[in-house]
Amino acid sequence: MIGRQAWIGLIALFFTLPSPSQAREIWTDGVPDAYFHHFLDFYKADPSALGRWVNSMSKISTAQLDATLEALDTTQFTYLYPMEIKGFELSSHNGIAVDELSLMAVREGKLIPIPFQIDEYDKTGLIWIEGENDNPPEGKPGIFDDFDELAFMFRDGGWERYNPEQHPLEQGTLLEEIRLDSPRNQPRYIYLVRNNPERSRADYVQVDLEKGEISSTLMKLNYDPEDFTQIESMAPRLGPHANKNVFDNIYVNISTGILNQKLRVDLDTRKNIKATPIAVKDGAVRASLLVKARIWYAYLPTFFSQKFQIDFYEQSVTIPSRFAIGSVKVLKFFLLFLREPRIHFAIDFHNLDGARLSFDQVYGDGQYGLVDGKMSAFETTMNATRLPGDWLHMDSNQGWEMFFSNHMPVVPNGLFDAFLNGVTMNMFYEDDTESTTDYERYPGATPRLGFQSEGLPRTVIDLLGAIPKLDYMNMDSLGEAIQALAEAEEKGAFEKYDKIVNARIRELNEEGRFTTVAAVADGFVADLDRMNFSGIPRDTFNGLVRQSILDSTIAPDQIHHGKVLQRMVALANQQGIDITRLRYATMDNTLWFPAWVGEGGASDFHWQVSHAPSAKPLGAVRAPSATAP
Repeated sequence: MIGRQAWIGLIALFFTLPSPSQAREIWTDGVPDAYFHHFLDFYKADPSALGRWVNSMSKISTAQLDATLEALDTTQFTYLYPMEIKGFELSSHNGIAVDELSLMAVREGKLIPIPFQIDEYDKTGLIWIEGENDNPPEGKPGIFDDFDELAFMFRDGGWERYNPEQHPLEQGTLLEEIRLDSPRNQPRYIYLVRNNPERSRADYVQVDLEKGEISSTLMKLNYDPEDFTQIESMAPRLGPHANKNVFDNIYVNISTGILNQKLRVDLDTRKNIKATPIAVKDGAVRASLLVKARIWYAYLPTFFSQKFQIDFYEQSVTIPSRFAIGSVKVLKFFLLFLREPRIHFAIDFHNLDGARLSFDQVYGDGQYGLVDGKMSAFETTMNATRLPGDWLHMDSNQGWEMFFSNHMPVVPNGLFDAFLNGVTMNMFYEDDTESTTDYERYPGATPRLGFQSEGLPRTVIDLLGAIPKLDYMNMDSLGEAIQALAEAEEKGAFEKYDKIVNARIRELNEEGRFTTVAAVADGFVADLDRMNFSGIPRDTFNGLVRQSILDSTIAPDQIHHGKVLQRMVALANQQGIDITRLRYATMDNTLWFPAWVGEGGASDFHWQVSHAPSAKPLGAVRAPSATAP
């Protein structure tokens, strides 16, 4: 669900709104100015002030909210942005016990602790929770090592750099100075500290597994503790619409033939598909919910069981869909059984009259669908769109917005998309008070939003059957698989796979698409760039892939995948890159919940997502010179 493509329609019939800034709901009452400025002084000095004052600030006005972001020097995006640093980016501090580490920053002239957490993962990239994982841990639990992750909020860094004469550290040692850079904000600085007992009192999100409750500073969600697909309510905690439920239901239906398209079964979230939260790693910055998905049939659990995680932050939710080396075997197993599957996914909202919605593929100058109980011409166009593109945006008209960042590696009209022949898919959108379903709690689609597809990708199925047969289950990483597959080229292991790919590219050539080797390489990298590969920096990995294709391919329909992988291994060796560090990939599809996407609208918010703040370790802590780098 990715990409950009021009959709031609009856422009005169499109529903047009004012500019995003005019459309924003304004809260005018607010809290007393003296009280607000008192809060702001505390907040600039210490991030934990937000949690302590949140109930009192629930009536904050729009002007006061904007003043808060201005005082903190953040945009609507960088205010809510959580930052992550992998252990290998701080390799000189690997081997230290996790409990000995903390983060601090200089705020209002004082060195103070800021909210942070260090999370550990298993070999497949799933959050490590002792006793709950099916795979061994990556590294040693309790010790800060390569693939652990340090998480904190960009906004919590300090603008002032540490000076030992001005900012004395009572206990412990400052190990590393880290600069945070943002395209639209001045640099910030944080400090990795060892053996300092101070911890921030801030806790941005909390999960209660027994109650089925997730709450942050700004929102609250309730669900059935036995099944996360049964969400009971979701409501904001600030503004005039606080505690007003805006959620009806999530519905997933899978209808498929089993070995024979006439022998069909229907699976849905009411009866057959359950996602049970089994554990949580609940830190100050995020709570990672470990969920076990299972399919039931005839009231009995089937053999299918899969664990995944959902990361909850103060103003966002991420589902890091993982692709590890074992994923290919699981996918291949299921595609062998399925026949003509039909998938329908929908989210039903509630209490959102006046909300506005659009997405990348159909977004124009101020074009949105308006939730008013009836379908407009523009909304009909939305409903007929094949894929949403890079993002989807909804303004609730209640002082909060939803922005979906799409990281599925399928760019419309891109290379991967061209191999999905045999699958029909489209967006699903309804704005109709008369449209009812047997799974909703509140009658009507106001709105109902989702995605539906039918069929199987014929070429992909052929490719899965042609993958060289190796013992993938005993490999720990994608990098190991790349090495093994490169060696298999000498035995002709890719002959069938190459034939299938090149036949499809030849068809695309005849359509005038991907007519050069560079076009194939660029298309492949554009799709891969949607994914987050662990262990090797994104730009480095993309460069290896592109150059390997260019160096080993003489024509776009004469790709030899084994030779591409051999060249990739050789280039990695030449550049001093350990290819086995490429562990797994994630597709980090994220729901952001900003108060507002800002003056630039949804497209500008997407630009900020794509140019998010970065962290640069600066080395051992020292007193800064007069000129900061």
